[in-house]
Amino acid sequence: MSTDSERIRRHTVDANGLSFECIRVGDGDRLALCLHGFPDDAPSMVPVMLNLADAGYTAVAPYMRGYGPTDPAPDGDYSATALGQDAISLKTALAERFDVEDAYLVGHDWGAAAAYAADRVDPDAFERMATMAVPPGFDALLLKHPRQLLRSWYMWFFQVPDVPERALRWRDFALIEFLWGTWSPNWDYPEARVDEVKSTFRTEGTVEAALQYYRDIVGSSLSSFVRGDRPAIDDVPPIRTPTLVLAGEEDGCIGPALFDHADEIIEECRVVRVRDAGHFMQQEKPDVVSDEIIGFFE
Repeated sequence: MSTDSERIRRHTVDANGLSFECIRVGDGDRLALCLHGFPDDAPSMVPVMLNLADAGYTAVAPYMRGYGPTDPAPDGDYSATALGQDAISLKTALAERFDVEDAYLVGHDWGAAAAYAADRVDPDAFERMATMAVPPGFDALLLKHPRQLLRSWYMWFFQVPDVPERALRWRDFALIEFLWGTWSPNWDYPEARVDEVKSTFRTEGTVEAALQYYRDIVGSSLSSFVRGDRPAIDDVPPIRTPTLVLAGEEDGCIGPALFDHADEIIEECRVVRVRDAGHFMQQEKPDVVSDEIIGFFE
């Protein structure tokens, strides 16, 4: 019997003008595209990918644009629309390579933001989606939940020029461990896992790209708040792909109350609260999360 590590394969996939380094588990007749968040990388999705593969999926997790061995954006574009287009282009390329038709999307953190954006680019691209740790319509929800402005302090800090780059690298990326500990306070994360993520962030350009995500997407939202041009939840475009939204009950990054509004934005939605899990629920409670995802996809 092969070990979990022996089941993992690596591929390079060209999509949307970029070369993506990907990891794959399984060779089923359905594609599960798994997108990671911050501060993280593709292997964070492996615990769920193993279960997806056992359920008959070809599970593939790319390093997101600008992360580690994946190409940086040639035009410097790390907007939500660009992330959504990446997801759709990856789906097309992977479906052709592995000869599958039906495709599903699993997104954590920025991967969730990419999933919502992909729906707005093409709501027919994926059969169903599962998102973790980030609700749809985050900008609009800040008005209803102002305490989230405090939880999101790091987003505002990342808008400062130059300083965040040094802060992220300080003391061998101590900020990554601080954020993991704060966002998932009950998770005794493996040292090997955090070392792997730090190695990804040591790759030239990764720090700059990861911060640019926040500057491209959050920066525009912050500007609208300063101008008083604040979005309302009724103005958020609907998400038409059936979507499972997973929220960790102990998430120190995104307040659990923000997920109460998901069904106001997503036309066909199921919200699941994962007990005793924080922000990184796919690593903290992989079996629980996998069961919910597979059940929803089926």
